[in-house]
Amino acid sequence: MHRTSWQLMQLFRDKFLTEMPEASILDIGSRETSRKIKHTYRELFPPPFSYLGMDIYPGRNVDVVGYEELEGKQFDVVISGQVLEHVNHPWEWLKSLTPYFTKYICIIAPHTWREHKNAKHGVPPDTYRALPDGMKDLLIYAGFKIVDVIKSRVDTMGIGTKWM
Repeated sequence: MHRTSWQLMQLFRDKFLTEMPEASILDIGSRETSRKIKHTYRELFPPPFSYLGMDIYPGRNVDVVGYEELEGKQFDVVISGQVLEHVNHPWEWLKSLTPYFTKYICIIAPHTWREHKNAKHGVPPDTYRALPDGMKDLLIYAGFKIVDVIKSRVDTMGIGTKWM
């Protein structure tokens, strides 16, 4: 993933997870697709965090392929960066993530970025962008309470939690 996305995830960790140093983290869409970029979110969540990378395709930085192995499992935090723009119905996808986390969900998606898709390398179609108001709307539609929405130069980060 690109540097801005990595920096936003670092901001999320530093702002919201300092009191949860042993939190379990599920990274949905964790596969590293570029040989040029060597960074993954895994680096931001070293032990004592418990990090699990999941993707729908096998590859570098993927511990679990597909949602089937996650059935019945819960994590403190679900993170996902640079995935939402590849999901056909992101409002439904976000809703489907509810069972997987207990505390926070953190989604990072581009609002300004070139179109990127590559079926040969397993990169799904590029379908959506998310500005702050759109990210808020997606989180609300999925049934989450908005904790924060931050816009960087190219990305929007939405942080939500379940209504208690």
